[in-house]
This record gives sequence, structure tokens and C-alpha cells, in this order.
Amino acid sequence: MGTARNGCGGFYNRSFWEKIMFETLDKLMLAGMGALSMTKEKAEQIFDEAVKKGTAEKDHKSGFVKDLLDNAEKARKDLEKLVSDQIHKTLHQMPLADKEDIKRLEHKIDQLKKGH
Repeated sequence: MGTARNGCGGFYNRSFWEKIMFETLDKLMLAGMGALSMTKEKAEQIFDEAVKKGTAEKDHKSGFVKDLLDNAEKARKDLEKLVSDQIHKTLHQMPLADKEDIKRLEHKIDQLKKGH
């Protein structure tokens, strides 16, 4: 790990960025595990427990299960977008070469090869 050179000639601590990215991913994954693991059977089990506690009526099971699965799917999509946005943001903040940098360097290499 250690340090690496950024594009401006300076140095940055690569382990610092990796730590931030992985801590963020860990938090996001823990937050979304419930939504990712929701199944029809699990939703029905939750409903049955609510009926036993008296907080739900048996004749509302199909609507409850559908709502719970729909909410879990929405949460999964929201989590997916959040993770994608966070990764993009983190990568954008890191001093990494982008496509333009690489093209510029390839062009310079080609020029140096022709000069020799």
C-alpha cells in the first residue's frame, strides 16, 4: 500500500482512500441486507407474526406481502444507486488517471518513439 504519486507530482496515502471506500461500502451493505434478502416466504412470515401479535388482519395478507416485497425492491434499487454514486464519487476524488490522461500519454509516447 503506502503512498503513490498523483497526477500533479504530489503523493497521497492510498490506504486512506481505500479505508474510506471500504468503510462506506460496509455501511451501505449492512443497511441494505434486509432489502436484499427479502423473499415472499420471509414477507409471509413477518405478516404471520404481525397477525399473532394482533397488529394485522389475516385477510390483508396478499396486500401486505406485495407491499413489503415492492418496498424491498425499491430499497434494493435505491441501495444499488447509492453504492454506484458513492463509488463514482470516491473514484472521482482519488487522483487517478482518466481516459484523457491516458490518451495524452499514449500520444506523447508515440511522439517520443518517432523522435528516436
